[in-house]
Amino acid sequence: MSRLAIECAPLANASPLARAGVPADLAFCHPDIRGVVAIDARAVTLEVSADSTDLRAQVERVVELSIRSYRFVRETPPLWRHDALPRYAGGLREWLAAHTITLGPGQYALVGPAAELRMFIDQRVRAIAATIGAEPWHLPSIEQTDDVCRDTGYLASHGQYVTFGYHLPAHFEQIASFTADVRARKLAWPEPQHELVPSGFILEPFVCHNIYRALKGTPIRGGRAITALGTCYRHEGFRFAPLLRQWEFSMREIVLVGSPAYVSDVRAQLVELAEELARELDLDARLEVATDPFFVSEAASARTYQAMRSTKLELKLGIDAATTTAATSFNLHGTHFTSLMKIGDGAAETACIGFGLERWMAAIVARWGGPPPTLR
Repeated sequence: MSRLAIECAPLANASPLARAGVPADLAFCHPDIRGVVAIDARAVTLEVSADSTDLRAQVERVVELSIRSYRFVRETPPLWRHDALPRYAGGLREWLAAHTITLGPGQYALVGPAAELRMFIDQRVRAIAATIGAEPWHLPSIEQTDDVCRDTGYLASHGQYVTFGYHLPAHFEQIASFTADVRARKLAWPEPQHELVPSGFILEPFVCHNIYRALKGTPIRGGRAITALGTCYRHEGFRFAPLLRQWEFSMREIVLVGSPAYVSDVRAQLVELAEELARELDLDARLEVATDPFFVSEAASARTYQAMRSTKLELKLGIDAATTTAATSFNLHGTHFTSLMKIGDGAAETACIGFGLERWMAAIVARWGGPPPTLR
């Protein structure tokens, strides 16, 4: 492992917001990058396993596209804030060492108090969902790719995060060959000759797609709210960290479907309820206009649209003086999904509010040094 500084001319005139967005794009830039050490107005400094002409070319291209995607996105002051950092107890690292176990990249076991804290947060979010009359649902953690994912362009705009599913071919001799190879050579994964077959499914990156799929062709009168806790999956390149950025994580979503007025009004109510929860737990918090982490070559127009229309808000919770985490997002979709899935009468719109339970856990532990007083 070595450090490598690569000069990138676009950094010189980049806004702080644009510069802050570069590490997320570098996570999917080149397989030899192991981490981002620093980014300034001249260069990016990386941890790499090997240097190469290809790596340097990919970094320069990704930095250029990443900076360009923020060209019309302006940093705006928080829409709401609650200041609590001076009261933070700290100790998150030590608490994680005591109550989580790393099982693999982005995979963590929550032990004892950690599991209890996760359940506590979900109970509080379920209570928020009940306040607006959301129906409780349970859904699969996989979703097919030949309708919503394909037709909304998700695989093009966010394909870097997707965990694709494959299976062995339904052929006796091929399965027998695989079985023999596994036993003889202790394989951990099929090889090319075993001819894995695409399943047509992915591990779900979020919960709402399966809700829209289930509502296909359903009439909507006034408005409808649905809530479900999902196990979600997003590949994060080299950026995995317990609670803050996991490959597998827990998200409770509240999906709104109905008239534009219903969706807008209930979303605003949920924003207030989430702010109230952050204030009650005395977490340092900011409500901000945000954009999605689009794949860098697809990002410019979509990021500008989201920022200008404020279709995505995020409640960011403080971890320490230098770190925040986007713990809840409030997303307006317009008729993007209802027109595709023929939900409602053609005028119905949707919104999705997602609470990342592990990220709320991280902020709570950073604030209190463990569970909040109400859980002790």
